[in-house]
Amino acid sequence: MALPLSLGLLSGCWLPDVSMSTDPAASSTASSASSSASSDQPSPAAGAAPSARAEQAAAAPTAVRPSGELDAGSVTHQQAAGNRTLVIDYWTTQQADQWTPTGAKTIQLSAHLEGQEQTASTIRVDVTRFSAVLDDGSARTTVVDDRGQFALQPPFTYGTVLELPASDPGADSVTVTVQFDLLVETGRNTDSYYRQTVIDTLVLPLVVSPDPTEDAP
Repeated sequence: MALPLSLGLLSGCWLPDVSMSTDPAASSTASSASSSASSDQPSPAAGAAPSARAEQAAAAPTAVRPSGELDAGSVTHQQAAGNRTLVIDYWTTQQADQWTPTGAKTIQLSAHLEGQEQTASTIRVDVTRFSAVLDDGSARTTVVDDRGQFALQPPFTYGTVLELPASDPGADSVTVTVQFDLLVETGRNTDSYYRQTVIDTLVLPLVVSPDPTEDAP
């Protein structure tokens, strides 16, 4: 018996073995596994932002406050005044290493002369003017301008208090410049005088906030 032509053609061809799953649960499981694997991979944008912030923080400079002369509470300066020495003592009862640009700062000052004998015929020296100026780098402010006349020869001293006003919030230091205008007797009991000016400076480092506006009162 002869086979039909169609069956003969089919018997000479190879058909691939294709499996078709009709199980919906298996399909769902495969989809879930693919989704989970995809979600485990962080997106480039999400991973890059924290890294960039960390690099910026590491690169940002950190302000370092240098030590100041009044950090220990007091300091003494000496300036030549002819053949004598003007000794100026500065001190404060506050924590100078915590001073900020806009915070209250009080300094006490006392000055005396050394280098001449303390006798009844000591050459007379008078302070005819004392001034103190505060400079924060952007402005100069007169703190004291005393135009009285005061004896300075031993054993007398000149003393005052400097109440420093608020400075620019961004200032990392201030400079106090003091000036003594002296009248010095030309000789013992001559009642004749010459003028001499003595200038001294005191630099005060300050603690500056990362955001200077935070120091503003």
